[in-house]
Amino acid sequence: MFVSRPTVAEIDLGALRRNYAALKVYAGPQIGIVPVIKADAYGHGAQAVAACLARAGVPGFAVSTVPEAQVLKGAGIKETFLILGPLYEDDLPLVIRGGMIPVLWEAESAARLSALAVAAGRRIPVQVKIDTGMHRAGVMPDTARDFIALVEALPGLELCGLLSHLAVADGELAWERRYTAMQASRFAEIRAALESEKTTAAMVFHLANSAGLLRYNFPGCNQARVGLALYGSYPDAALRGRIKLHPVMTVKSGIILLKKLKPGQSVSYGCLYTAREEVTLALLPIGYADGLRRELSGRGEVLVRGRRAPLIGRICMDWTMADVSEIDGVAVGDEVVIMGRQGDEEISVEELAASLGTIAYEILCTWSERVRRVYKQP
Repeated sequence: MFVSRPTVAEIDLGALRRNYAALKVYAGPQIGIVPVIKADAYGHGAQAVAACLARAGVPGFAVSTVPEAQVLKGAGIKETFLILGPLYEDDLPLVIRGGMIPVLWEAESAARLSALAVAAGRRIPVQVKIDTGMHRAGVMPDTARDFIALVEALPGLELCGLLSHLAVADGELAWERRYTAMQASRFAEIRAALESEKTTAAMVFHLANSAGLLRYNFPGCNQARVGLALYGSYPDAALRGRIKLHPVMTVKSGIILLKKLKPGQSVSYGCLYTAREEVTLALLPIGYADGLRRELSGRGEVLVRGRRAPLIGRICMDWTMADVSEIDGVAVGDEVVIMGRQGDEEISVEELAASLGTIAYEILCTWSERVRRVYKQP
């Protein structure tokens, strides 16, 4: 009997530190790396990730929401948090307390933040987001200078940076490169106009995400926001040769039961799988409630004793079945790797994403809280 549920996500904080160090070297001394730890650090556990990187000297982090930052501040993380998402009325008192840098792109939030800052006798650092082509949040380029002037005129606010977000930096097709160049050019024009009007030596300018950092050089920018690469995944396979990254997360379970299926016997809901010959079935305590996608039913694989074992039958909310007939010595209690390396074999997050027609970001973010995070210290 297992002491505890064997379905866990093992988080290698040493790999995280190595990735951060490698990205710093790759970026060079003029570019500061801003670790993106939104969405619970892409499923890795934001508190542990932030604490680890803070010990490595990271000056600040990027998150999506004020509550994400507040939870981390409450856990003792003292570094500054860049808030990438929108501000809400409930957020403003927390921002006023300090330790956060909100990103602004619309006048109402800027005015409300200014009024509260003045009332509290505070001066709040802010950054402005420019929509250079993503066409989500951000100030359009033709109104950017007016909005920047508005922010600079509001009491209680201090403009400390400009940013934008790249739409197709992970692609290497000709049109994708042209589109990224267009975004970079728009951002550079706004930055240059600002630099012609004021001293910007103390300001930060950032456009690159993981793909942008690894594929392009953006003169005039002095920061890059890095998420996916920090966790050891490549935004595009073509970038593998540029930097050595180490996967930080391994998802594991264990064999809870072995049983024989006779020819003609079926397993799981819908009788999706029927044995044609005797099959050794391994029952695994992991299912779609844990984040193992139901679409992998009958076509996914796991690693047992360093070998691939096909999934059979329909993945359930709590259970998954694998055919381990071809694996010698298999036993109850054996470790099963769902995502990661075991021996010489590996099922990477990129492989899982490709088999599901999605991206590595989604795979990492959707392992549920039921999958206990276990941390390997560096």
